[in-house]
Amino acid sequence: MDMTGPPFERFVREHERMVRALAVAYCRDESAADDVVQETFVRAWRSLDGLRDPSKVKTWLYAMARHAAIDHIRGRERRKTEELKVDVEAPRRQASEPVEQVMRLVDRLREDHRQILLLRYVEKLSYAEIGEALGMTSTAVGEKLHRVRKMVMERFGL
Repeated sequence: MDMTGPPFERFVREHERMVRALAVAYCRDESAADDVVQETFVRAWRSLDGLRDPSKVKTWLYAMARHAAIDHIRGRERRKTEELKVDVEAPRRQASEPVEQVMRLVDRLREDHRQILLLRYVEKLSYAEIGEALGMTSTAVGEKLHRVRKMVMERFGL
């Protein structure tokens, strides 16, 4: 499959923001997120023929990105154990804009809470789409989102 032509580029342009947001949320490292984004799109493009329902490409791609991020994290953890190295993260730049401050707050949430907020408010997925991506009913998504919003408001004094 040609991954250099316009159809591939269009596919990436349409979905890169969502995949990158997920990769950054999981990896918490821009370089690792770049690797996950690239791996996700390579896997997705090669598997595109297997997508049964094209209307569900977002949730399909989200699940693929989630698996790529988890694989990357597991590989990183395995390498750390094998090499017995201390992983030192580069210091994060100071948050100077409100968006960066909000992302720092979101970054401190549990993974499942961060994930559901990103899908709803960054990716603007419906409850049904989020449920499909996370293996939950849309009702369960609504209930969990309500609890997470309430917890965020209390925790951060908003």
